[in-house]
Formats: sequence, C-alpha cells, structure tokens
Amino acid sequence: MLKLRMQRTILIAVIELAVLALGIIAFAQQPNSVAPAAPAQTAPGQRYVLKASDVLGLTFRYTPDYNHDTSIQPDGFVQLKGLSSAVHIQGLTLQDAHREIVKAYSAILKDPDITVTLKDFEKPYFVVSGSVRNPGKFDYRGHTTVMQAVAMAGGFDDAAKHSQILLMRKYSSDLVQVTMVDLRQVMKGKELSQDLEVRPGDTIFAPKSAFAKFEPFIPSSSVGMYQHY
Repeated sequence: MLKLRMQRTILIAVIELAVLALGIIAFAQQPNSVAPAAPAQTAPGQRYVLKASDVLGLTFRYTPDYNHDTSIQPDGFVQLKGLSSAVHIQGLTLQDAHREIVKAYSAILKDPDITVTLKDFEKPYFVVSGSVRNPGKFDYRGHTTVMQAVAMAGGFDDAAKHSQILLMRKYSSDLVQVTMVDLRQVMKGKELSQDLEVRPGDTIFAPKSAFAKFEPFIPSSSVGMYQHY
C-alpha cells in the first residue's frame, strides 16, 4: 500500500511539473514576450558588420611605411600605425570603417590613399545544445533548417522532446526571440513548414521530455504504466 501511494504521489508531481514547464514555454511564445529590434547578426542581403577580433589589412598607396594589419579590440577600437588615438569601428561595414580610417589619417597625411581589406573574421556559426548526441558549435555554410542542424549534432538522443525544440535568436545583448519548433511531424515527412530556417548566431535547444527528467525518481515497476513522450 505504501509503495502504491509513493507511485501516485510521484505521478502527480510529474504531471504538475510538466504542466508548469508547458506554461513557461507557452509564455515564451507570446508575441509580446520579445520586442523586435535590429538584428546583431548580418541578415541575408546585408553587408557584413565588423566585430571584435576581426583583422583588417591596411595598404597605403603612396606611403607604404604605414602598411600594417590591425585587430579590433574587445572594446571595438583599432590602434592604427602612426596615430596616437584609436578609432572605433566595431559595428560598421568595411566601407564605413574605411571612411573613418581615412578621416583619422587625414590628420597626418595629405589625401591618404588607403585600401582596407578584411583579412580574418569570425566565421558564421550556430549552436545546438540539449538532448542531442553531439552538442556544440557548428559552422554556418548556407541554407540550414532546424532539422538539418539537429542532424549535424548527431540527431536527438533518447530523452529529447521532439515537439518542443526551441529556436533562440539574439537581437541584442539583452533581447532574445524564442520560437518553439515542433519536429514530430517533420520527422514523419509531414508539416515541413514547421522546419524553420536557421540563421548565423542562432541557438537550437532540444529539451528533455517530462518523463526523461523524472524517470530516475519513478519506481522501475511502474515505468511501463506512466511512460509518455
């Protein structure tokens, strides 16, 4: 009798926690939970914007002694050869950065003719985490869907909740859009529109099913009775 009561108590707790989790995820999906803003990542059709750790190569046509490479520091500034003051270029396109650099060198050179090239930059990537076999950071090489991203991470593990995959897209340092993606039907070849496109900088999170979370606390004799994905 005591064992049966324990099983019922655990089952009730599992159901309550599962309902709570669904409520939290549903709230994250509400339109007002995230206010749209200008994307931090470069969207298709837009020019690349410079980021910290990017490396620029500067070539001076008439004054080659000034030729050098320079890296964008974490604070967004670059130190330029021959100039005492650093120039802030993080967040600018290469064309806008070129304009700022020419302006800075105009203080010591007459009509500077400078070629600015992007020599090294952070490669576009996305992250897959949670209940997948090989979570990690993956290079973005073109059109990729959530299902393809999961496949690149080795596929789902046995504990994944296929119907509640979270696609998180960062718009600023404190603003993230969260979209729930149901891949159950996609995995059956149905409702393929659910398989959203991934963009550089996105994070895909595969949560565990409610049963997988609480399985260690459920008596093995009752597993067959209560298992539900």
